[in-house]
Amino acid sequence: MPLTKYKAAAVTSEPGWFDLEAGVQKTINFIIEAGQAGCKLVAFPEVWIPGYPYWMWKVTYLQSLPMLKKYRENSMSVDSEEMRRIRRAARDNQIYVSLGFSEIDHATLFLAQVLIDPEGKVINHRRKIKPTHVEKLVYGDGSGDTFLSVTETELGRLGQLNCWENMNPFLKSLNVSAGEQIHVAAWPVYPSQVRQVHPDPVTNYAETASDLVTPNYAIETGTWVLAPFQRLSAEGLKKTTPEGVEPETDPSDYNGHARIFRPDGSLVIKPDKDFDGLLFVDIDLNETHLTKVLADFEGHYMRPDLIRLLVDTRRKNLITEADPSGGIASYSTYKRLGLDRPLDPPKLEKHGQEAAEAVGSSQ
Repeated sequence: MPLTKYKAAAVTSEPGWFDLEAGVQKTINFIIEAGQAGCKLVAFPEVWIPGYPYWMWKVTYLQSLPMLKKYRENSMSVDSEEMRRIRRAARDNQIYVSLGFSEIDHATLFLAQVLIDPEGKVINHRRKIKPTHVEKLVYGDGSGDTFLSVTETELGRLGQLNCWENMNPFLKSLNVSAGEQIHVAAWPVYPSQVRQVHPDPVTNYAETASDLVTPNYAIETGTWVLAPFQRLSAEGLKKTTPEGVEPETDPSDYNGHARIFRPDGSLVIKPDKDFDGLLFVDIDLNETHLTKVLADFEGHYMRPDLIRLLVDTRRKNLITEADPSGGIASYSTYKRLGLDRPLDPPKLEKHGQEAAEAVGSSQ
């Protein structure tokens, strides 16, 4: 039976810049804190591990190289012990975790998200379909089998998108068509509009993301929206500034942008600029009835006989093999990365194997 009322949390905090282990430990600490607070869901920002490379918007090619190397060294593989520790924390605290991280797969990075269930299973693994502007110098594109957002859970139909994916009308249409009820709009770290420099458009500043794009997502889809954001400290500014460059000294304009919105786009909570931690909300999925009875773009308020969206969820590999019947073999990123395997070997099976070995050795 799906839950209609439960507590959830959005993270607004500073990542462990260029430090995979620090990021993993901080993630686990927030999972524990959210679990102890009675939350059923905790949502983390975009590429929370090992932090968003905002410095790429401000540095030259040569300045970026040492930082890119360190960033890649501290990105996280899905099939890693670090990820398994996070999955165990979700299991131990019986909580859903929406986690944004820089995923390294072979030699390419991706702006990735996973949804982990209370048993520690990764029930959705997705990658941002198109990195934004200078992000293309850091990350690759997600494939056809890694971009779907909405997952059926006991908390309702839960979706996840990264950054400007949340204003992509086609991705919103796709999520609406899946009957989305609660959404994680994961954002990176952004400067405030007071730092705008001509001719950079206002689109590229925090207030647009937090106070325009995010509530618009709620209004257009009729969903609850959690918008976790990263933060910066003076020390963080030093860590994310290349050697030989004078770092900024005031981080305040980068902070205070996390939000949680109701399905009608009204604000539930936002933090003070100096707040670092979890924002809490009491979700009531039945509130979505009030918004969707007015405008359900997947159902009664749409005309698929006139307008339709073509979606291709197939993976296209560089090397494609023929299957035994002479057709084209299918591929699954989820299976290739081992996400279909159990988190830990079942204890009963392990004990049974040990018992069998003991019997065999005594004969």
